[in-house]
Amino acid sequence: MKACAVSAAVASRGRPRLLAGAGRWLAAHRVLVALLLLAAVVEMLWAAATPPWRVPDEPQHFGYIQYLSREHSLTPPDAAMYPDVIASQISTNFDGIWGEAGTPGDPNVHEINLAAKHPPLYYALMLPAYRAARGGTVETQLYAVRIWGIVIFLLLIAVSYRLAREVFPRAACLQAGVPLLLIFHPQLGFISAGVSNDSLLVLMFTFWLLQLILFAKGDLRYRRVLLLGAAMGLGMLTKATFIVAYPLAILVFAVMLAIRRQDRRQLLRAAGIAIALAAVIAGWFYLWQSMQVNPGVTVAKVERYGQPGLFSLIFSTSFARDLISGFLGDFSWLSIPLPDGVAGWFGDLSWLAGAGILASFAVNRWCRRRQVIAPWMALLLALVFAALFLFAALFELTIGAAQGRYLFPAVFPFWALFLAGLTGWLPVAWR
Repeated sequence: MKACAVSAAVASRGRPRLLAGAGRWLAAHRVLVALLLLAAVVEMLWAAATPPWRVPDEPQHFGYIQYLSREHSLTPPDAAMYPDVIASQISTNFDGIWGEAGTPGDPNVHEINLAAKHPPLYYALMLPAYRAARGGTVETQLYAVRIWGIVIFLLLIAVSYRLAREVFPRAACLQAGVPLLLIFHPQLGFISAGVSNDSLLVLMFTFWLLQLILFAKGDLRYRRVLLLGAAMGLGMLTKATFIVAYPLAILVFAVMLAIRRQDRRQLLRAAGIAIALAAVIAGWFYLWQSMQVNPGVTVAKVERYGQPGLFSLIFSTSFARDLISGFLGDFSWLSIPLPDGVAGWFGDLSWLAGAGILASFAVNRWCRRRQVIAPWMALLLALVFAALFLFAALFELTIGAAQGRYLFPAVFPFWALFLAGLTGWLPVAWR
């Protein structure tokens, strides 16, 4: 009895300490907590308001999760869609996106799932939600996976806030401003609330960018190198688009080798460890995929801008404007947030932001106190966005139908440079 009384007394003293510790943590991270709560509410609304299967390629992504759960193996390239998904598309009038009165189709027709060629990480992470809702209808299973996927968006906001603190160490308002713009980014919120591996791709790319910037700042510890390599490997296990990160990482390594000559041996060792770890994490999948039999699916090139060269496509057609429009919100079921004229207005504002960044660098030459972003960091973010933009342009030239969501991995650099350009040249108190 006396021992129980002592244990109860210790526990009663421990609770106030625990509550006090939690209170201190909440007070220290109140901005992050507020951002996460806001993001959760916004994404729940998106998930509930979006009709079934309206997110780009959502039936195929959901079908991949079904296959993993039912067959307990990776999908071969010729894996078919399950009949219940096709039947649900017909019953919920999927073609209503384009104003059609009904959706034709036959659930028993063998339709190849084009998502079967994607890496498996996102789909494996969604399995718990799918299995928890197995007793319900296919629509119930879909919404369960959507809600579970919101956790990925919340992690993106947390990583973005951490990255913004590195990018804008002297501007607290911008540290919260970039995650806020991600939360209220129409197209990003719409797709992240659906079943799509794009959401995990954005998270992994942003996490990789955070690790790369910390490494470039001089953190050469093994922990940082391992996190960088893990991000590169897990990113490739999410979507092949992540390959864009590799030349950017190599470029940063090369610049550091040229600048930090005294650390060359350590830098070469770090690069080798990061690349080796990435190969161990993701190499097996691409080796396995190379040994699979091609099902013979052919994709006809979509011609929207004729057959221009790369320079003409970017500067002589509406490709750049269309890509930014799709990046913000003009795609598929989500066309309301971008009425006529908004894309042009936003394009003008983006040019103003670019000029503002250059003006801020000029101001910073004689007043370091006003510097909102380091020039090398602005250059790195600009290169990241330019690399994704070039990727989308090359995709348009070879296959066609490039979409704004192809820029999503660069969503943090886009909004960070946008805010820096609009505010970086202003007096500190005005920001």
